[in-house]
Amino acid sequence: MSLSQLRRSLLDQRWTLLWFGLGITAYTLLIAAFWPTAKNNAALFSSYISQLPEAFVKAFGIADIAHFEGFIGAEELNFMWPLIVLVFVIMAASSFVAGEIDRGTIELWLSVPVPRWRLLSAKQIALVIGIVVLAAVTVALIAVAARLANESLSTSGLVATGAVLSALCIAVAGYTSLFSSLFSSRGAAAGLAAGVTIGSYLLGILSGISRDFDWLRYLSITSAFHPQQALLGGAADAAEVSALVALGVVTALLSLAVFQRRDANP
Repeated sequence: MSLSQLRRSLLDQRWTLLWFGLGITAYTLLIAAFWPTAKNNAALFSSYISQLPEAFVKAFGIADIAHFEGFIGAEELNFMWPLIVLVFVIMAASSFVAGEIDRGTIELWLSVPVPRWRLLSAKQIALVIGIVVLAAVTVALIAVAARLANESLSTSGLVATGAVLSALCIAVAGYTSLFSSLFSSRGAAAGLAAGVTIGSYLLGILSGISRDFDWLRYLSITSAFHPQQALLGGAADAAEVSALVALGVVTALLSLAVFQRRDANP
């Protein structure tokens, strides 16, 4: 890994990271402000949710909304948080190589007397640091919101939630990095990554509709993404987190190998 490239990458993403962090902060505080109303009308909300299609309920992970953990999970962690943060992840990772080619800076970037894989790995590590920062900000905000609402959350549950959130983003960052190494267009890399992610999400929904489609969960990364359960239970599923991280690491290593060998010209 190139330390100079790591410093540059961290500086390059600092403003984007700041704005996404502020967006998450605003959304979390907004959702938390509605918790007293949801708590006071828990029976009404539960009755309404019971009338919704099962596929819809599973798609948004709506469960146990009468408790703070279930409310935060349904309103933020299960769907909106990944939607927001994965935009940041795909934007950043798709620009690793393809972005340099699009900007016409690839030759300047590679003129540094450092092996290609070290330059790219520094960008990958910088993005992982950004992911961890956003996950940490999120769980810290949830902890503060719970304290203000006189709700009790376990420290282990918060840590486990942060691990689950980070693991999903690492998986997406890994294969987006691979696509960036394969293509010369950032748009193509980002588009394919977004398509794979959305397709994976839809496969996860289909797998829960019928037992006939249960096997599709093995093709969906969201089948291993359960932040609400981690917050409720105080622990993350080690196998699920490991599977997501392993996917991210393997595809990131493949991207290093591909970039080391490919012709970097457009």
